[in-house]
Amino acid sequence: MEENRRFIRVDTPVVVEFPNPATMKTERSFTRDVSEAGMRFPTAVKLEIGQELPLALDLPFGNQAMHATGQVVWIREISRVGPTQYEVGVRFVWVEDPDRQRLFRHLAGFITRRL
Repeated sequence: MEENRRFIRVDTPVVVEFPNPATMKTERSFTRDVSEAGMRFPTAVKLEIGQELPLALDLPFGNQAMHATGQVVWIREISRVGPTQYEVGVRFVWVEDPDRQRLFRHLAGFITRRL
């Protein structure tokens, strides 16, 4: 299968927070991988494809979280014992430039170590 991604994905656990659309309580997870264009993370929250979420990512290189708006592009149920868990793919649809630069620096550190 040919890879069509434009951005390199980095396997890095970054804390991600988003509001549960049903309860508006803050949910917390860790990314499985992140790129300049989006990320993948597990959650017990049933989200919908196309749904937009305000996101906060706890990146290094700053005292504040990176804020973005992400759109759910895919969801798959992952087998777990206990409550249903989902893996979610999110595409960034809005990120302020300073936060995008912080994300790029964070990812670049992993990429240069691979070379």
